[in-house]
Amino acid sequence: MKWPGSADDLRAAYPDRADFNIKVLGGVPDTIQHWIGSNWEIRAFSENDVPDFLNRLDFYVYFHSKHWVEAFGICIAEAMASGLVTVLDPSFKCLFEDGAAYCDIAETENVVEQFIASPPAYVQQSNAARELVRRKFAIDQYPQRMARLYDDLELPTASVLKSSRATGSSYPSGIAAEDKSVRLLPRRMGQRRRILFVATNGIGLGHITRLMAIAERLSDDVDPIFFTRSAGAALVFARGHAVDYIPCGLAMGVTDTSWNRAYAQELLTAVEAFDVSAVVFDGNRPFPGLIAVAESRRDLAWIWIRRALWRVDHEFNPDAQDIFDIVIEPGEFAHDEDYGPTRDLPGTVAVPPLLLLDPGTGLPRSEAVAKLGVDPDRFTVAVQLGSQRNFDFGSLPELIFARLARRNVQTVQILNPLAKPPKEDGSGILRKSLYPLAEYFTAIDLLVTNAGYNSFHESVFGGIPSIFVPNEAPEMDDQHLRAVYAQSAGLGLCLRCSELDRIETTLDLALSEDFRGEVRRRSARLGFVNGAAIAAKAIEQLVFSIRADRPLHASIART
Repeated sequence: MKWPGSADDLRAAYPDRADFNIKVLGGVPDTIQHWIGSNWEIRAFSENDVPDFLNRLDFYVYFHSKHWVEAFGICIAEAMASGLVTVLDPSFKCLFEDGAAYCDIAETENVVEQFIASPPAYVQQSNAARELVRRKFAIDQYPQRMARLYDDLELPTASVLKSSRATGSSYPSGIAAEDKSVRLLPRRMGQRRRILFVATNGIGLGHITRLMAIAERLSDDVDPIFFTRSAGAALVFARGHAVDYIPCGLAMGVTDTSWNRAYAQELLTAVEAFDVSAVVFDGNRPFPGLIAVAESRRDLAWIWIRRALWRVDHEFNPDAQDIFDIVIEPGEFAHDEDYGPTRDLPGTVAVPPLLLLDPGTGLPRSEAVAKLGVDPDRFTVAVQLGSQRNFDFGSLPELIFARLARRNVQTVQILNPLAKPPKEDGSGILRKSLYPLAEYFTAIDLLVTNAGYNSFHESVFGGIPSIFVPNEAPEMDDQHLRAVYAQSAGLGLCLRCSELDRIETTLDLALSEDFRGEVRRRSARLGFVNGAAIAAKAIEQLVFSIRADRPLHASIART
């Protein structure tokens, strides 16, 4: 229905003339194939073709079926932004105003000929098209349009972002400067408080897992809402949380500057729309868009969940934590070997290791075995090496599976929900996509896993005999240190991807009853207090306190 509804109308919109060349990008429906003229060129669509396609046109003509109502017409706007003289049905005039030429479909040919005969008129209409798009639909119109929307919905006036020290005083990414004419209303606060949990897009699921661990231990006086760049947003929703997903710049194919500009406005809008009292951020480095909002909304509480065990050579700017009211550092089992740049920073609230599931609270063995799809009477080895999106383990996984196949064990490959689907290799290895894996520990006798924060601490405190294969990508935390520390403490084994000659002996040791019994015995002696509950309490205390260094009227709840 996005095409004219009859053969006569189609040929009126796109005349079958030798001196007219009708170009189509994206194909033509079968229902109108027999209507098209001999002067048509049809190209298949690919995402990089649009600018080239538009640059090769002189006119853009769009008429649709009388049974169709176009919601907006983004393709029309793109054509006008390219400076094409655009010919439309009069129904579009209220939206595109003087940026296009309007006529009944039967008059299309005459309108086109008039512009061909008058180059000055063509240039004037081309310029009008570009100006209309700039005036109504350019990105710098977004804050004003949002402000009008707030007025229409009778919401408190949207805050505007001040210039940010994150990228210099003028914030070159284009975030709106402070507008003295905008009246900032006191934040509404009801009996229950809302907290926005903001997760970055890590290589794995560590950031959103830690945030869920905290959110699920908050009191009933708090409503957690997730605002995440992580592709694991569906997992957050599956656990019953409200969640909004904002793709990262890399996934969208845009520059960091433009992404931060848009993200700041999205985050500010979420803060306003949900009327939140606090923002909890889990990520290695606060990015400019988040910093800009934090500096603009000092009436909120800002909390940073920042992992420890950075590599010694990692660069870290200690000023990054200045915009936060609290920096909470989840505990590390290998904390006494942490010599990274965050080790001695003041103002950090240290909590014990932080887990989504308390050890021993997973599924009963019968249920875990059934969901895992394994034989309960056989020894089970689970292999889970993360998403592998930033680190190539080489031939190590393949060799591990091959060595395990020679032994009387059943092997199941645990697929990370963010990993690319594996190619079918005919090996017959059982594959399962599970989250969180700790729920199924009762069905697993030996685990081969990476040494990321969650996997490592779940295994150590859960008493699961494990071989830790560290992800040693330069940007990662020091997973090798974690794995070596576990081995020195008798709570696991370390196997690096470069140590192919150690696979056989490592598996022999890991499968021995002596090793597995010693891991279980030593793990049982570890005292475990879930830092997620302590972090949740610290956040609530901040949220429900009244700041003495801020205006009282902006902090007291009103009824």
